[in-house]
Amino acid sequence: MTGVWRRLRGVIAIAGFVAALAGCASDRTGEERLEREERANVYPGNYRADLVAAMRTYVSDPAGVRDAWVAEPMITQIGRQKRYAACVRFNARNGNGRSAEGRVVLAVFSAGRFDQFIEASASDDPANQETLSALVKGRCDAAEYKRFPELEAMKR
Repeated sequence: MTGVWRRLRGVIAIAGFVAALAGCASDRTGEERLEREERANVYPGNYRADLVAAMRTYVSDPAGVRDAWVAEPMITQIGRQKRYAACVRFNARNGNGRSAEGRVVLAVFSAGRFDQFIEASASDDPANQETLSALVKGRCDAAEYKRFPELEAMKR
């Protein structure tokens, strides 16, 4: 009978040791996640220049951008992550040469550099499009915009 108790104590001791290690690992994982978030959430000091460079490929006619405005980047909840994001409002010609009035995009930054644009109508999935529309609308409707002449001055 003592052999059974010894094995049982051994199993319990090993289980306790494994649980203690798992607790340390989860603390380390949480700290690593926070460190990654801190590295990703560096204020984009050159956000205007980054936006101009990104817009050259985003719009079909960069020289056709008019009435451009930008809001200061702010930390924004995007999905499960928080990132710096800036709203950009502009008028531009679309691919067939017609004027596309009042476009609004959310520019997302990671590690202090431009990462992606989010446009309310960018998704084919209705549920995802509704979420994106709410994100862009909620963030950009309340934004304080400033003129963005660098975007209007783009050439082909």
